[in-house]
Amino acid sequence: MVAESTDKAETNQAPTTAPEQFGITARGAFASEDEARMLATMIGQLVRQFSRVFDLSQLDGVTVAEDYAQALIELDRGYESSHTLQPSEGAVVGVAMTPSVLREGMLKSHIVFNAQYLWPLLDDHHPDFELAIHIVAHECSHVEVTGTYEAAFPGVLLRKRFTDMRDKVRSDVILACWDEYAATRLSARFGEDPTEGYEESLITHMGSARQEANEAIKAYRLHSDLVKVYCDVYRAYGNLLKFSAYYLGNLAGHGEAMSLRPKFEATLAGHWFEDYFHQLDEACNAIAAQYGAWRDHSVFEVIGDIVDDMVTKGGVLCSTLEDGSMNIDIPFTPETMP
Repeated sequence: MVAESTDKAETNQAPTTAPEQFGITARGAFASEDEARMLATMIGQLVRQFSRVFDLSQLDGVTVAEDYAQALIELDRGYESSHTLQPSEGAVVGVAMTPSVLREGMLKSHIVFNAQYLWPLLDDHHPDFELAIHIVAHECSHVEVTGTYEAAFPGVLLRKRFTDMRDKVRSDVILACWDEYAATRLSARFGEDPTEGYEESLITHMGSARQEANEAIKAYRLHSDLVKVYCDVYRAYGNLLKFSAYYLGNLAGHGEAMSLRPKFEATLAGHWFEDYFHQLDEACNAIAAQYGAWRDHSVFEVIGDIVDDMVTKGGVLCSTLEDGSMNIDIPFTPETMP
């Protein structure tokens, strides 16, 4: 079932930044058309309210889906891509996503919500009402963050031509870390406080990232695919940085020092990731200090340098040959490491 609503409400409050009309689609196995319309209307009203806080001028539209995974697959992104959008699984379950799309050559953002997590919006006494509010705020902040980056570096997102695979995976980690740091920083104070969840997720990944990377290297000894092992190891360490960015951005948004988080401080102290964590904190703060006024991309590249060093120290060496091609060397098979 698909129900569509277009929010055109005007109030006497501060001006909104969302487009005067934006589509809100409810899709999947809703019990009735009325039920779908009620949820879509509520979300549309909330998004418009948040557009008084975040710049949503580049919002393409909103989809709320009972069939969330399928909605991501079928989203019209306005260009051909071999990458299939998929919800997060495992330790972190995906509840929403705001992919970039192209519309008549213009970069915009389309929010896709998992309806399962937004039903509480229809009952302000529901125990998960504040969580639903935060989910909407977080995705709205992504629209602003993407629009701000696009204004500073037009033509990069979705349209950059990468020199090689290393350039692509490095760029993916840089943008993922900055995007989540900025979004959590902007949306931290709205709805439920997500600090505990971000902390638990980060601690989990601190305990598993190196093992995941090491297992990828061991698997390479059987499949012998250098590109695969490089991407797998890069992804393991890149994801750890991304979950760190969630945590750091959220703390910055709350104005909370890590000294007030004794459990995390105790976990981080002496951990192999400790120095990288602080490097990422400094890098993201430096980017945030120039928010929207970046003169070049050098401040972002610091994040890429961090993950490159993690991958190198993890045993995957990558260099550029005289002819411009990549050389990947894996000189040893890691054993159990701390």
